[in-house]
Amino acid sequence: MTLPDQAIGSRTASGAAMMVSARLFTRLIDLATMLVLTRILTPADFGLVAIAVSLVALTEAVLELPVNQALLRLPVIEQAHYDTAFTIGLIRGVVLGGFLAACAIPFAHWYHDPRLIALICVLALGPAARGLYSPRMAEFQKVLSFWRDFAIEVSGKVISFVSCTAIALLTHSYWALAIGSVFYSVGMALQSYRFAPYRPRLSLSEGAHFYEFAGWITLAQIVSAINWQFERLLLGKIRPMAQVGLFSTASDIASIPFLALFGPMARPLLAAFARVLDDPHRLAASYQKASSAMVAIGLPLLVGESLLAEPMVRLVLGEKWSGAVPLVRWLALSLTPALFTLPAMSLLMATGRTQVVLRRNLLEFCVKLPIAVAGAFSHGFMGIVVARFVAELAADFYGMVAVRSITGLSLAAQAKGWLRPVFATTGMAVAVLVLAARVVPPDD
Repeated sequence: MTLPDQAIGSRTASGAAMMVSARLFTRLIDLATMLVLTRILTPADFGLVAIAVSLVALTEAVLELPVNQALLRLPVIEQAHYDTAFTIGLIRGVVLGGFLAACAIPFAHWYHDPRLIALICVLALGPAARGLYSPRMAEFQKVLSFWRDFAIEVSGKVISFVSCTAIALLTHSYWALAIGSVFYSVGMALQSYRFAPYRPRLSLSEGAHFYEFAGWITLAQIVSAINWQFERLLLGKIRPMAQVGLFSTASDIASIPFLALFGPMARPLLAAFARVLDDPHRLAASYQKASSAMVAIGLPLLVGESLLAEPMVRLVLGEKWSGAVPLVRWLALSLTPALFTLPAMSLLMATGRTQVVLRRNLLEFCVKLPIAVAGAFSHGFMGIVVARFVAELAADFYGMVAVRSITGLSLAAQAKGWLRPVFATTGMAVAVLVLAARVVPPDD
């Protein structure tokens, strides 16, 4: 049965609102955690963990199989599909843990820090746990019911906050960051079985469906992970650990609005686009509405965050982190180009254009890598920021061309929905800068 436009739009909006609410709440918990940890730990502690996390994230991406997306694309999900999804996740977790354990020693030697060995081995438990989520969660996501995801996400963050705050207060050690991350993933995995009961069974009988779907998108995820993680690995080799900590923490703060608002929308949008694939007009209209809404919400938030970077950093991180102010200011702005074609990824996934996703990510990587390497050596952090800007703009253009080929929307039609928020945000920025220039700071 095909749902009418209004029903699909209502369910999509409801699901997106639920996921955004969960992500906003969890980001508030992240801020509270950061508020505590930055006053106990040092930038060097954050830098050390950031380098280890980058290796784990890259390895997780290389071994990633998008079992959830594959389940969502099935017309009917049977027991054999759930069993195969669970088995793939289990195998992946074992391989991932073994690979990271083998890499830990040479990686620590490369960075001349033996603490990375144990840190990497412990952090590997996180992605292993994430691979063991109940596959039956897809049953509810398929019908655009996301309140269970909300509850699981929030409970995982609460567990993480309590554990890492307690460990930080007791030990004043970087281990608080690592253990909090692991507890978050383990807590979410356990909660998934509470909300979507499933009795694990080992089977690979439906493996062909998952492997066929995984091919191109797995490569695309690997390239995407490299795009995001190689910056920290590069800086860790050429900059002191404390500066890596400043960069990673500033990057985390700058991305909070972006990830909190738009990260959770991918699944509802994927499900919504998948429901209207047989009607090109509805598909084009749905994409245009999603794109315009994301720019209207995200652009003023990111620009506002950049303008208010100094008071925000001093409030959240404290005076000893004042070096992160210019980083937050420019890193927040570097995220703005990604807003304009953000729904394109869900559209490409829904239409099965995984090769296009890979080509888009490869383009971004090929543009970003040489600029980032040359820029990091010559201009430090600003070289990374410039590389992000240029690479995202190139990826935007490619994404717009891909959307045109699917929906028939011209480049001008896609951009038309962005004009009002762009002009409004520009006016806001000018007003804030003028007022800031006229405000006289009080005498000490």
